[in-house]
Amino acid sequence: MHTFSFNHIALSVKDVNESIDFYKKVLQLTEIKNTASNSKTRWLSISEGK
Repeated sequence: MHTFSFNHIALSVKDVNESIDFYKKVLQLTEIKNTASNSKTRWLSISEGK
């Protein structure tokens, strides 16, 4: 049997704040701290910090 999993995905969007609000409200994702760099990149967790 095959399983599907992924660690992360990156999306390019026009309005980061609007997109973050959408994913938090509609998909109930939680924002987690970007520990990789000082960039403006924002991260959302699907589960287990991923």
